Amino acid sequence: MLSTNFTSSEEFKNFARNHTVSLHNLFPKTSFSEVLKIDMSTELSPDSNYDTVVELGDFISEIQKKNPNALLANGYLERRMFYTTEAYKRITPNSSEYRNIHLGTDFWVPAQTPVHTPFDGKIVILEDNNFPKDYGPTLVLEHSYNGQLFYTLYGHLSRESLALHKKGNQIKAGERIGFIGEPEENGNWAPHLHFQIILDLLGNTENFPGVAFPSEIEKWKTICPNPSLLFVEDF
Repeated sequence: MLSTNFTSSEEFKNFARNHTVSLHNLFPKTSFSEVLKIDMSTELSPDSNYDTVVELGDFISEIQKKNPNALLANGYLERRMFYTTEAYKRITPNSSEYRNIHLGTDFWVPAQTPVHTPFDGKIVILEDNNFPKDYGPTLVLEHSYNGQLFYTLYGHLSRESLALHKKGNQIKAGERIGFIGEPEENGNWAPHLHFQIILDLLGNTENFPGVAFPSEIEKWKTICPNPSLLFVEDF
C-alpha cells in the first residue's frame, strides 16, 4: 500500500482521538503530576528586550518554583513578541508583519532531560539548524498509520542527540531520541522541547517553520494541528 499524507486537519483529528498517549511517554524520566499551561503572549513584560535566555529562563524558573510538580507547557498559536525582530519581518503592501505565531507546543524542562518518542517512526530530518532563535539540533519523525502519514518535530535538542541516529533509521515507540540542549547549542533559548505536528513537510528536508505570519494562521492551522490532540492530558 502506498502511503499518503493525511488530507486534512479534520481527518487527522479523527485519527488522533483514537491514538492518544500520555505526556509521560514523551518524558518518562521526568516526574510530574500535572501539566500547567502558561501564556507568554500576555505574561511577559511588553517593554522587555525579550532576551531568550535570561528573561525566559528567569520567567520559567519562577513558575517552576511555585509549581514543582508541574510540567510547564505552552505555545500553540501563541503570538510571541520575542520574534519581533528583523530576521522574522516582512514588508507587506500596506505595512509590515512579523512571523511570530507559534505553531508547536513548548515543554519547559531542564537541559539534558531525556526525550522519547510516543510513536513508531522513521527519521526524515536530522539537522543542526544552528542559527540564532532557530531550533538548533532538530529531529523529525515520519509516522505511518493505515497508509496515512504525519510527522512530529523535536526541536532544541542537544548536539549529542544528533550523533545517536542516522537519517532513515526506524525508531520504536518509547525509544529515547535524545536530550534537551543547552542554550549555547539549541538556538540560544532557555532549555525546552519544541514539539510540533506536521501533516505535510512541503518539500523541506533540513528544517521546518515553527512560527507563522499572522495573516497566514488559517493556512498553517491545516498543516500543523494542535499538538494537544495526541495527548490525554489537557494543555
